[in-house]
Amino acid sequence: MHPLVGVLEVGGVSRPIGSYGVCVGLGILVAGALAARAAHRARADVGLTIATIALVIGFGFAGAWLTFAAVELVRTGTLDALWRGGGLVAFGAAPGAAVALWIARRALRLDVVRGLELALPGVAAGHALGRIGCFLGGCCFGAPFEGPWAVVYTDPLAPASIPAGLARHPTPLYEAAGLLALAFAFALVPLRSVGSGRRIAAYVAAYSLLRLAVETTRGDAIRGVVAGVSTAQVTAVVALALAAVAGRALAHRA
Repeated sequence: MHPLVGVLEVGGVSRPIGSYGVCVGLGILVAGALAARAAHRARADVGLTIATIALVIGFGFAGAWLTFAAVELVRTGTLDALWRGGGLVAFGAAPGAAVALWIARRALRLDVVRGLELALPGVAAGHALGRIGCFLGGCCFGAPFEGPWAVVYTDPLAPASIPAGLARHPTPLYEAAGLLALAFAFALVPLRSVGSGRRIAAYVAAYSLLRLAVETTRGDAIRGVVAGVSTAQVTAVVALALAAVAGRALAHRA
């Protein structure tokens, strides 16, 4: 694995460039570009769509960071991890993005439900690139595994390299593959009743099921584990239940 892409020299100061950050940046670009393209094809206002994307990115990062802080506080009783570089929690981006979409709806008069449903393939593809960054960086690593596709992290900068020589599940790649499958599925499924919210409920349910499956192969504790249950598993169950209720209600309304 390669946690660092390289080192940038700026004004005599060396600044490392992490693989995770590069992949997250690429994921944001891909998700934003595909969302803007979908808006253009649907004859929506591309300018307002781009402004909403910027809001979602900012609030999404804030939500992911604050969720990481909350998990660390529960897990360790301190916020020391924040000063060692911090981290992001994918599920935490959702409430932050929801706040951004609410602002866009009120301030920009944008049909955010329709826009989000059009953007779902890009959201999944961008998320997949972020998970590939996790794999390269050695975070969100898998549990010990001796199968033919097991991976051994050798770079000392990768958290998964401790203990040395331990073979693990390539867990981030499992999730990346699942997210790419969701991207293709939502891109290929004909758009019916766009703007009803049913596609959003279906996506939330599908991702929650994917995350529940992937969590069974995780081996890191940083995501927060209490009594053998991770915070991501609890969040996925709650999200799945809400998506099921919302999907049923929207189906009856249609």
